[in-house]
Order: sequence, then structure tokens, then C-alpha cells
Amino acid sequence: MRNFSKLMSMALAGALAMFAGTAQANEIRPGCYERFYSSGHLATHPDQHVAAVRMKVGEWATNVSRATSIEVVLANQGRVAGSRYAGRTLSQFMFCGTESRWDTCVVECDGGSLQVTKQTNSTMTFRTKYLLVGEVADCGGSVDLAEIPGRWVSYKLNRVSDAACNGM
Repeated sequence: MRNFSKLMSMALAGALAMFAGTAQANEIRPGCYERFYSSGHLATHPDQHVAAVRMKVGEWATNVSRATSIEVVLANQGRVAGSRYAGRTLSQFMFCGTESRWDTCVVECDGGSLQVTKQTNSTMTFRTKYLLVGEVADCGGSVDLAEIPGRWVSYKLNRVSDAACNGM
């Protein structure tokens, strides 16, 4: 029985070490990411209302989350076609990482969230089905990044020089 307990303790310690290594390796890494969509791309995706997106993942704001800003330029199509938001640049502040989810960025005041589904040294892919941009004084936002309310939409951004995110 003593050998069994020792083996279980060793197995648990190994599993915890492996999990800790995975969590650390999977944390959302700081940097500047962006994507500009061509007019050809937008023409083949008529529901997409994001013409460009830039995201700055900053340093630790708390012991579990990074201060993050997202900025989007809206196209004159999809849900914003003909609206006062078409062609405008809107931004939002988020916290990336929580005590239980390393891959999630959240907006305060129920302004939505995004989930990082893949991150390499050169790209970051995230998805959302509700994320408001266009910070307003009383919290929240103006435009939802989801093309169709409640449906997942993904954005693949490219890692660029940190200088591209200056001022965010």
C-alpha cells in the first residue's frame, strides 16, 4: 500500500508539473498584432464589418492578467453599412487572462470577450461572439465585432513591430 501511495504521489506531481508548464507556455504573450483586410477579401465576406484590426497585449496589470487594447477600423458593410460608425476607428480596453482562463480577454461592464485560439511567434488568432468596441463614458461599447449576433467569428492577426501599437 505504501508503494501505491508513493506512485500516486509521483504521478500527481508529474501531472501538476506538466499542467503548470502547459499553462505557462500558453499564456497570452505581449506584443502588437494587426491585420488589414483587402477590398477583395471584404467583397467576398459581405457580413464582415471590420476593415482593419490592431491589438496590443501589454504587460501584467495584475498577477493573472495583461492590460490589452484593441482598435478596429469599420468597413461600410455588414451590420454597420450606412451607419455613423462606417469608416470610423473604435477602440476598447480589456484584461487578458483570468485566474481560471489564460486564453480569454474580457471587457468590463459586460462588454464581451474574446478567446485566443492560437498564438505563435508570428500570429495570433482569436474568436468572439460578443465583443463591443467604441468605449463609452458609462462603460460598454458601441459596435459588436461579431458579424452575426451570437455566432463565432475569428480574426487572425500578424505579429508586427511594437512601434505599430504606439499610442494605444
